[in-house]
Amino acid sequence: MKLIITFLAALILFTTSPVRANAGPFKIHVSEFSVSGVSNNDNLKQTLQGILTSRLSPALVQLVEKPDQAEILVIGSYAQFAKMFSMDVLIKSKDSLIKVFEQGEGQEEVIPALGRLARKIDAELAKIAVPSPPTAPSLSPAASQVAVEEKYVLRADPSANGSPDSWSSPPLDGMFSSIAMGRTYSSGERELFVAGEQTIRAYLKGRELKLVAEITIPASGKILAIDTADLDKDGSAELYVTIIDRETASSRVYQFNGTAFAMIAQKLPWFFRGIGNDVSSRTIYAQEIENGGNYYGDVKELTKSDARFTAINPLKLPRSANIFNFNRLSGAPGKNYIVVLNEDGYLVIYSPEGSEVWKSSEKYGGSESFFNNEPRTHARSTRDLDRWMFLEQRIMQLKDGTLIVPRNEGTLGLGNIRAFDKHALFAFEWTGAVLKEKWHTRLSPGYLADYAFDQASVEVILLKAVRKTGFFNKGTTVISINKID
Repeated sequence: MKLIITFLAALILFTTSPVRANAGPFKIHVSEFSVSGVSNNDNLKQTLQGILTSRLSPALVQLVEKPDQAEILVIGSYAQFAKMFSMDVLIKSKDSLIKVFEQGEGQEEVIPALGRLARKIDAELAKIAVPSPPTAPSLSPAASQVAVEEKYVLRADPSANGSPDSWSSPPLDGMFSSIAMGRTYSSGERELFVAGEQTIRAYLKGRELKLVAEITIPASGKILAIDTADLDKDGSAELYVTIIDRETASSRVYQFNGTAFAMIAQKLPWFFRGIGNDVSSRTIYAQEIENGGNYYGDVKELTKSDARFTAINPLKLPRSANIFNFNRLSGAPGKNYIVVLNEDGYLVIYSPEGSEVWKSSEKYGGSESFFNNEPRTHARSTRDLDRWMFLEQRIMQLKDGTLIVPRNEGTLGLGNIRAFDKHALFAFEWTGAVLKEKWHTRLSPGYLADYAFDQASVEVILLKAVRKTGFFNKGTTVISINKID
């Protein structure tokens, strides 16, 4: 029976794969862009050509140097009007002529727009690459073994909004960087909280997404993260809001009654991170920062008694760990490891005794959320740029032990420049010796700002930036929900 299922899965994959039958990728020549409306045209022509070329899918594209060697020509133009720009591409083959374009505002949008443009070109090439009727593929023993072992898959791809196991919200006006899940009602509706730099919104997700309440914090503060937990076990979850205000932690705690927020604590001296799948059993960890923004002291567990909060039970963590980049990883009975997503993006596993036992060969994570770790007065006196401290993506362990780790991809420039425009989720299993990949989603457009997990419905809730903040726009964010099976 397993062999039949494996055979059918391989046959479906073969018949739907966007590659030409009995042929390799298209031979493609990408010309220099024609540029208008900006100075230094010659450099920009080659720069745009090079960036677009590097982002085309190697599964569909074989680059050639000369137009006469190509099956398809990609001809691009860039035009700038004040702060606005438009990039238009002509995809020219022997039998077709296709136009695609992207536009945006400001220099920081150019590279993400090129990434989106490359995905559009890939999509058009995939339409051209229609396979001939296939013959039944033969399965190697290795392929059969992989198919049998893959028991835990993400059924709904984060970009597949047409699937009954996936849902995507209408565009939300504004850039939101953090998400947390609240209560689930008997009707099946659930509370979702999202936060931007100064704003927190409460939504009710039923058949549609309904905005219920919105609050703001003072302009001098900046929200870094939000988490939910029921620390006093009274059946009502609290919202823990990590805030930095002029290089000092000034966090808050709210309760939400279904229609409005009520602040129960403010000016708390900690950053927060929630660990655990269920609101009722989740632990909120806390860590202080020094004046100026450096992490200070141990990560501790937060306790709540009425409106009083206390940090207790310090954790023994590696020196590279901080409140935002670690999780506890279950191993053999009674043996807990620590997993850290370090500053360079590598996953590192530490034993209960604190020694490094495993390190990934690939990089994961990637966040654009940050705070400064040097006072502005210091920057003015020394003329040094502030060093931005980037928060890391959540590392989440599910009840069955599966470890979920996101990966954002895009551009890492000099200094503080980060521009991510595509993402994927990876699932791992800790064997006690290595972190073994179980599955991963395909690379999808958009910067993954944050995510949450609904244990009851076994769904992952993604918060994705689909348009970054520009000179004349506040950015656009989308919430998507995908079933894990």
